[in-house]
Amino acid sequence: MIAILWVWFTITSYVSANTPLFAHHAGDTWYRWFFVSKILLMTMVSICLVDSFARLRILALVVAGSFGLFVAKDLPFMILTGGDFRLYGPPASMIADNNDFGLALNMTVPLFFFLARTESNRKLKFLLSGLFLITIPAIFFTYSRGALLGLVAVGILMFLQMRNRLVLVPVIVMTVVFAVMFAPQAWRNRMSTLGEEKLDSSAMNRINAWHFSWNLANDYPITGGGFETFTPDLFKIYAPNARDVHGPHSVYFGVLAEHGFTGLFLYLALVLSSMFSAFRVARRARQYDDQVALAYVNMFRLSLVGFLTSGLFLGRAYFDYFFLIVACIVVLKHICERSWAEGYVIGETAPQVEETADAGELAWAEEQA
Repeated sequence: MIAILWVWFTITSYVSANTPLFAHHAGDTWYRWFFVSKILLMTMVSICLVDSFARLRILALVVAGSFGLFVAKDLPFMILTGGDFRLYGPPASMIADNNDFGLALNMTVPLFFFLARTESNRKLKFLLSGLFLITIPAIFFTYSRGALLGLVAVGILMFLQMRNRLVLVPVIVMTVVFAVMFAPQAWRNRMSTLGEEKLDSSAMNRINAWHFSWNLANDYPITGGGFETFTPDLFKIYAPNARDVHGPHSVYFGVLAEHGFTGLFLYLALVLSSMFSAFRVARRARQYDDQVALAYVNMFRLSLVGFLTSGLFLGRAYFDYFFLIVACIVVLKHICERSWAEGYVIGETAPQVEETADAGELAWAEEQA
């Protein structure tokens, strides 16, 4: 599915660059195609290289640790300012914007939680548990409503899938109390989507961009307008408010405008196939009582849920983190199938088959020699 999607991105870029209406952004289209192609290439390389549970575990710890550094760095800032200012990711990165940073943290919350439950080192468990707890207020203080929606979705599903749900009850209570009693007024104002009589400007920007995407896709339903098609020239033709030029503000509307209904179908097919693979792994993990596999598959699919939910209002369709999670699901599926076929669960050492001869047979062989 990744390869098919990559081919379709190439086709839409070529068609867009050779269509007079979209020719004005052909340079940006090919630049973006090259950027996305590097992400998809490294996704495939990751699937090839991560061929054991030990490597998958290290990859998950590295990703979690990287975002853990950002959260730990922001903790003093959150305390000293009382949350009156937004949190941003590192400059000149894909998560520099507060909305994108909130999206990434949403995807990392399940990693902190499930890695803390599966790691045997007590210090590492304590560190991951602490990062899980402080990441929740960090998501709040990105002031991203899309990230908050994703956090709610991840939290609910995490609670429903847990056998020992009491573990999450203190976290839920703490989150609700924090939001009701200690959140600054600036945050509360931001979370309110309604103004006095109308939607706020941010919501209106999204609606305008979504209308633009839908109108453009209706005219070019097969290939869309190609990468970077959200331009002032095209907004004059397809947007209700031509002066309000913005990005897609949605994973789904972004893919629809840039790659047509065909591209959106392929993108959603990749998501659904990943979810279906995760569902099958989870079901078989319960059959084999493989608790580590079950924890890892829940970790990855909840991370995917965080992306898909927040992605309703955030335009990060080609987020490398999303494709990495897809790669991890693919790798986990193959690792589990191999280990279960050989009679052991992941996290254990594979049984070594040694061909040893009986002492009497060895003695007889020596006499014959």
